[in-house]
Formats: sequence, structure tokens, C-alpha cells
Amino acid sequence: MGLGESIKRDHDVYRRFFTKMSKTTPNDGSMREEALKEVMQNIYTHHQAEEMIIFPQMMKIPELRGLAFELEVEHTDMKRLFETLKTERADTEIWKYKLVPIYDIMHAHWLKEEEDLTPFGLDYFSETDWTQLCKRFDEIVLKKLSLSH
Repeated sequence: MGLGESIKRDHDVYRRFFTKMSKTTPNDGSMREEALKEVMQNIYTHHQAEEMIIFPQMMKIPELRGLAFELEVEHTDMKRLFETLKTERADTEIWKYKLVPIYDIMHAHWLKEEEDLTPFGLDYFSETDWTQLCKRFDEIVLKKLSLSH
């Protein structure tokens, strides 16, 4: 699996989370809390891997530097919104609507990674380097998630 596929695989998990949560009711409060906790752990791990492995390499390439900064700022914004949401009561009608600004940032973020970065990876990196980025990204994600379970 290439880097683009690895990143999209994770994004698809998050897409399913938002779809599932949009169909919940206040009676699903405990399920919402558990699902939020799990998706936050997965997203934070995904972001850490990007920040450790991919972004430093992007920063070395002038054409990708601005995108790396944008993506990192979006990580910070998402985390701030998730951390705020986790302190809210999940058994209220409004809870699922508080996911909307998080989704909006994430959706824009996914598009940047899936349409502006990964399809063009081989324009900036050798095939060997691109494969190594993917391997290291997957290793970090798998290691961190296995340690947390």
C-alpha cells in the first residue's frame, strides 16, 4: 500500500465516524463518548505520524512548504475543537451539531492531502523515498495504536 492509500484508509475511518455520529440521538450519549474517544486517539496518532515523518520532508521542498504549514495548523485546530467537544455532555441534541466545524476543517484537510499532496508525491520524491515515507508512517501509526489498546 502506498502513502496515499494509507492516508486515505485512515480518512475513510474518520468519514464513517462522522456519518455514524450524524445519525445518533441524545439516547446514544455513552456510545458517542466511546466513539469520540476512539476516533480522537486514531486521529491524533495519524497526525503525529504525519508531523514526524511526512511534514519534515515536505518542509525541505519549497513548493510543499506552505502546504505543510497549512496541514499542521489544521491539526492544531482540529485538536482544539475535539478537546472542547470531549468536555461537552454527549447526551444532548446539540452534541452532534458540534461536530460540524470539526468535520468542515477535516474535510478541507482531507482534500488537500488526497488531491494536492499524495497524487503528486513522486513529482517531489524518488520512488524509494516515497515508499520509505509510507513504511515509516504505517509503522508509527500501527505501533502507537497497538500500544494504546
